[in-house]
Order: sequence, then structure tokens, then C-alpha cells
Amino acid sequence: MQRAQLKEFYGYGLILSVLTAVQVYSIYVASTTDLSLTWKHYLGFGATTLAAVLWAFRKPQYLFYALGLTLVLGYENLVGFTPTLDFTSTQYYFNSTAFPVSYQDFSMYMLLIWAYVAHSRLRTMVQSLFLRTSK
Repeated sequence: MQRAQLKEFYGYGLILSVLTAVQVYSIYVASTTDLSLTWKHYLGFGATTLAAVLWAFRKPQYLFYALGLTLVLGYENLVGFTPTLDFTSTQYYFNSTAFPVSYQDFSMYMLLIWAYVAHSRLRTMVQSLFLRTSK
């Protein structure tokens, strides 16, 4: 692998190790206190396991999408990583109808790290959307 690919690959490994550590801590907290894990936690465990398998088999082209989707789902509060699912909540209004929206802070930080690690791949994707290639 080239230097940029190694940076991306090991960056994904760092993100996965942090997610795994937080999820192990979630299991520890759930087993030692009266806090129970929800279906969001179990979905997070499955998504992290899938991303870890892709990382172990060195498939960064698939890992980019799997890890990005996992973190976006976590950011949108559909998948849980932390024990208490701390989130920031707000409401958007459309014609006097309130739509509640909540975001997980931890997932937002991990998504920012993912974007930093995968910036070259993201830049290539955006350029392919807006720039015409000559044939």
C-alpha cells in the first residue's frame, strides 16, 4: 500500500478501536449497573463488527462505506455506541409543525475523524460529481 492508503487504513483501525473500546465499556456499565442496552446498542455492535471484519480482510473500498454509514446512523441517533446514548436534541419547524431531531455527540466526533482520515476519497467522490471527465 502507498503512504496515503496506509494512513487511511490505519485511521480506520483507530476509529474501530475507539468504537470497540466504547462498546466494551457500554457492556461493562450494563453488566455492573441497572442500565440496560437497547436495540440501538445491538445494531451498533453489529455494524462495528461488520466494519472490523472488512478492516481485517483489508477491504478499504468497502470499509469506507460501511464505517461511514455506521457513523452517520450513529450521528442520526439510529445506532448506539455509548452506554447512556447522550445526544443533543432540537426541533425543526415546517409550517408550524415541529419535527424533533437529535444527534449523538460521540458519533459526530467520530464522523469528523472519519472525514479527516478519508478526505482524499471524499474529495475524489465530490470531484467526480461536479467535474466532467473527458473521454
